[in-house]
This record gives sequence, C-alpha cells and structure tokens, in this order.
Amino acid sequence: MMLSGILPACTHLLFQPHRIQYITPDNLGVMYEDVMLETDEQIRLHGWKLLASAESRGTILFFHGNAENISTHFANVHWLTGHGYDVYLFDYRGYGQSGGEAKLDAVIDDMELMIGYSVGQLPEAKKLIIMGHSLGGSLAIHAVAHSGFKHRIETLITVEAFSDYHEVTQDVLSTSWLTWLFQWPLSFTVDNSYRPLDSVAQIAPIPLMLMHSRQDEIIPFEHAEALYEAAIEPKKLQVITGRHNMIFSSQKNRELLLNYLFLL
Repeated sequence: MMLSGILPACTHLLFQPHRIQYITPDNLGVMYEDVMLETDEQIRLHGWKLLASAESRGTILFFHGNAENISTHFANVHWLTGHGYDVYLFDYRGYGQSGGEAKLDAVIDDMELMIGYSVGQLPEAKKLIIMGHSLGGSLAIHAVAHSGFKHRIETLITVEAFSDYHEVTQDVLSTSWLTWLFQWPLSFTVDNSYRPLDSVAQIAPIPLMLMHSRQDEIIPFEHAEALYEAAIEPKKLQVITGRHNMIFSSQKNRELLLNYLFLL
C-alpha cells in the first residue's frame, strides 16, 4: 500500500512542472523577447531571450532545474545581462507555456533543438556558452556531449549537477523517513539511460566547468567529484557555497562565474 503511493511520486521526481507564469523579466527591469520553437511533432516550446544591457560579451543558453518554470528560474541568470550577456532560456515541454508532456527522451531531443536555434542566432565567428542548473546541468552534459553543434559551443558550465539518476534519486529519498527504507528499489524506477557519468568524457575538447557547493542539501558534493574524475581536460571543478536553489544570490559565486566567463 505504501509503495503504491510512493511510486507515482518517484516516477515524477525528475520533472515537476508548473504552468503558472509568476513573473516576467521586465518586472525586474530586464529587457526580453519571447521566443517560440516548434518540434517535429508540432509541439511548441516557449522561451525568453534576455537582452544584454552592457557591452556585448557573449550569448548563454541556460537549462533550468526540474521544478516550476522559467518564470522562477530566470533569477539564476538575469543578472548576467548587466555584464554583457544575452541569455536564452526555454521551458521544457509540459512547463509554463510549452506544450506537450515532459518525458526524458523528448526533453533530450528538445535540448538539441534549443541549442541549434541559439547557435543559429549567432554570427558565424561566435560560439554559444551553455549553462545548466541541477537537472538542467545533468541533462546538458548528455546534450552537449552528443550535440551536432559541438563546434559552435564555447564551454559548458554546470551548477549543482548530479552524476547518476539512480544515485540522486536515492539521495533525495533518503532525506525523508517515509521513503528512506525504499530508496534503493524505488531509485531503479527512474530512467538512467542518459546518465551524465557515461557522457561527461565526450564533452572534450569543449571546456567544462563544474560548480558545486558543499552545502548543497539536495545533491551531495560527491556527484561533482565523480563527474570531474570522469571528465577529460580541459575541465575545472569550482567549489562554491550556499544552498541548492540559492547559489547565485551570493555575490561571491557570481564573481567566480564571471571570472571564468571573462577568461574565455
């Protein structure tokens, strides 16, 4: 009886979409444009292009975490516009104003569409910076490693990414007394086909930076260490501070990211 109640929650652990748009970038004084993509199945995917308010330094494509939608996640990156970066961010299917239903295979395919679109907006001489937080970072490892646009990607930056879907499911389930006993069997109900550890070495020669906090209460630091060990140079493991969803509320963490970007 208990297992039957927990299984659906475990199955939907990866994707927890909200349809409500809580805020738009202009509410924070950020200029933006709506972007709409269409998949081969005619599913429309909604996104924003946040416009740089300083001298142009580059373009970033940001992949958000597993819950809510871009109206809550853009707080992670809107501040980059003040330092000269245009930022694209899209809702996965089933999130916000994007159509369809979030499923792992389809979302992976959609990420290649998002990469291709963002690259296509750049001059030939320019390359795209890709950045992902949490689930978005882990998905981005596979997406970048297997992308047909690798030659147009300048770097991949992950923030609080995990290394293995089964292991992170166990980590999350172990935090509750209700699911602690079932963490091992339930973790295998989550698809591990796109395991980041299996792809991270294929990102090279694109530079990889893994940003991770030892205070992360959701994804332990060991995930970053495992990814770093499996990755091939050029690679960097940047230790940061703060809780999982508050990383870029820290000015120090922002400066560490900017220092890396400015050296590209």
